[in-house]
Amino acid sequence: MIKSNKDKIKIAELAKEYNLSEAEIEAIILSPFAFIRDKTKNLDLAKDLNQREFEALKTNFNIPCIGKLHASYFLYKRINKLNEKNKKGTSK
Repeated sequence: MIKSNKDKIKIAELAKEYNLSEAEIEAIILSPFAFIRDKTKNLDLAKDLNQREFEALKTNFNIPCIGKLHASYFLYKRINKLNEKNKKGTSK
């Protein structure tokens, strides 16, 4: 959901220019992020993946004008380690 007034004004301008509804323009703008969110939520990130298995997963996304979003094996291991640490701290 786009909340800034500046963005809403730009959406209205684009909707008028391309003869589309504001909802359609907003959906177009947000679609890359929805796609990435859906794909990353569907990744099978088991706790015991080795580096080769992790790298076989689709963890890179290119967004025009922004750049590449990338998940590294280092971050994957670090997050798993932090999750384990948190589980031990809350189970006491």
